[in-house]
Amino acid sequence: MKLRIILSLFLASISVEAIADNYGVSVTRKGSNLYKIDGKNILIHTRYCYEYVYYEESFLRMYGHSGEIIFTDSGGKCDVKAVYGQSEQEAGNYSVIINQEDDDWYEIWGQGIYIKTSACLSLALGEDAVLALSAGGYGTLYVEGDECMVEGVYSRLSL
Repeated sequence: MKLRIILSLFLASISVEAIADNYGVSVTRKGSNLYKIDGKNILIHTRYCYEYVYYEESFLRMYGHSGEIIFTDSGGKCDVKAVYGQSEQEAGNYSVIINQEDDDWYEIWGQGIYIKTSACLSLALGEDAVLALSAGGYGTLYVEGDECMVEGVYSRLSL
């Protein structure tokens, strides 16, 4: 009986690494810490990643919602915060509260929805905004008296 308890404690103390899913992808940098999978409407959000790549073959290794991306040509490696796919939002005007996550990348507070903009200078932190969407997820984000072009609306993917 004692041997069984000791063996159980020993097995419980062994660290087991999570199984990773690996994906071969071609990516292009779309902004600070934001990479688009070429040919797909999928964005990879990284941490402190300074790889300026254009159609670069890469490996995306995911451990649930986070992981890492390895750039084949440059040999660089960056942590991945999350991967996002285009969200199917209906056309219309939405009153939202936004937080800036990175340059041209905003979170709609409490919704798990993210907005990719172009040349938006707002440093929004809990700011009221209006998201005006047309069919296809494009439109305008009105925040702090500025108009920002919306390239798409995204939600987190589970890989």
